[in-house]
Amino acid sequence: MNKKSRKRRVIWGIIFLTYITLLIYFLFFSDTFGRTVAYDEYRYNLKPFAEINRYFTKVKEKDYLMFFINIIGNILLFVPFGILFPFVSSKEGFKRGRNFFVTLLVSVLFCFLIEDIQLITKVGVFDIDDIIMNTTGAVIGYILYRLTFGFENKRLKNRRKAGECCRE
Repeated sequence: MNKKSRKRRVIWGIIFLTYITLLIYFLFFSDTFGRTVAYDEYRYNLKPFAEINRYFTKVKEKDYLMFFINIIGNILLFVPFGILFPFVSSKEGFKRGRNFFVTLLVSVLFCFLIEDIQLITKVGVFDIDDIIMNTTGAVIGYILYRLTFGFENKRLKNRRKAGECCRE
């Protein structure tokens, strides 16, 4: 791995760690989302789509802010994960991190970890719908990653094969 590639990898790693740090702050410590007050009991939802349906009802009742924060927010919060994970998980000779199924599996496991910590610490609620929405966000992020950087990588490979550009 040359100096330029190593530097790029370090930069992506710093961006990813910053994202994870901000994510942890908003999910566990943010006053804005009521995370500083722990519940007295364990709270959880194991019924898929129960909360999602409830928030779609909020839209019908014209409570758009509640819908946006809980549905759109949960999805958008993990789009960066799907974009950044392939950068930090792959290095020369190890392309598995750029694989859709690896990114999907790690996203689901990471979401489960977050929900488990929320349940154990009683800060937030373990919600299967959050896992569904967060994973959806990560998948959208991965698709954006492939659309943006997948074409760039293909173009560079083709140029290298044709001898048009030098090795990075």
